[in-house]
Amino acid sequence: MQSFSIHIHRLALAGLLIWGIFLFSGIAVAQETEQPGGEPVPEEVLSPGEIEGDDYEQKAEEWSERITSTATWMDSFFDTEQYVETANKTYLRLRASPILNKDGLSFNTYVDLRLMLPNSEKWLLNIGGDPDAEDRYGSSAMDTQEQENSGRDQRNAYAGINSFLKRTRTRNVGFGGGVRFRNVGIVPYAHFKWTELWEFKNWDLRGMQRVRYYTDDGMESKTQVDFEWPIAHKFFARGSASALFKVNDTSNYYDVDYSLFQYLTTRKALQYKIVTGYVSSPGRSTYLSSINYEVQYRQQWRNWFYTSLIPQVSQHDNDDWKSRPGIRLDFNVVLGNVGDYVFKSAYDTKQENLEKKSREDRDKALEESHQRFLKMQEENKK
Repeated sequence: MQSFSIHIHRLALAGLLIWGIFLFSGIAVAQETEQPGGEPVPEEVLSPGEIEGDDYEQKAEEWSERITSTATWMDSFFDTEQYVETANKTYLRLRASPILNKDGLSFNTYVDLRLMLPNSEKWLLNIGGDPDAEDRYGSSAMDTQEQENSGRDQRNAYAGINSFLKRTRTRNVGFGGGVRFRNVGIVPYAHFKWTELWEFKNWDLRGMQRVRYYTDDGMESKTQVDFEWPIAHKFFARGSASALFKVNDTSNYYDVDYSLFQYLTTRKALQYKIVTGYVSSPGRSTYLSSINYEVQYRQQWRNWFYTSLIPQVSQHDNDDWKSRPGIRLDFNVVLGNVGDYVFKSAYDTKQENLEKKSREDRDKALEESHQRFLKMQEENKK
């Protein structure tokens, strides 16, 4: 009973902190001018080296050309000028992260190479990172708890290919397969993934369902729902809930994440984040297993280079909820066909998507009306 009350107390504390973040954002937005979205994000000018194309820019461009040419060479049987100019979405992401916490200083690295193969843009080869990671790289509370329960190091690397059955602005359906490299050896896998976006006037709801089969661990299913709210040009809030179920694992894992993004300039931003992890097992009903608090300061130095400084505090059920402070520094390099860095606030993106949705709904209504008219004409001829 005492353990239950402690969990409730910590849940209430996390809830108060979350509401405090949203209250802070609401006050900040209320202090903005009355124009839609508040004041725009201050624009930061390019550095002299970027404008003049110094040695760093030339080297980055040289390596980007080498990476994108790899996909072009692999796809030479289908190669066209249009593919080289528009469809080659190849990129290489590198990250180096020194981490300091109570266990001392450690160093993590991350490599993610993606090659868009045919000019139909329906095949993507990925090497290195999890094919589902995309921009949300890193380990979640759910992943960490799963590794702790398994009692073994499960750092993975992947090599596989994905195909897209359907790719639209609001729907992405695909499947794929490959191999996962881990401490137990090479493990083949196959997966199916469906992502759907539901758009509303002021906020969006995004759902993801992924089913994956590993030859060693068997079948697993991951469900994720994201609530996204572009509050203003300078503020963006996101809430996420995830659940992971494995056929050969008696425990189930859950994440509930809360984030608030604050854009300081077009190249600098803060992210305030609370991550709560939950576990349920046959011997214990669903319980709060961990809480992680972090603030991330991110700065874009070049189109292809940015850094993040992330102080954080974590608490775990298996460590008697002791606070474990730490700090991480990320150095990120992205090379390939990534385009020029152009800042666009989540608020602006939301307004553009609303306009697109309005046009799509209007075109759909016109098409349905036209089809009804043609059907009436056919019936009148009879």
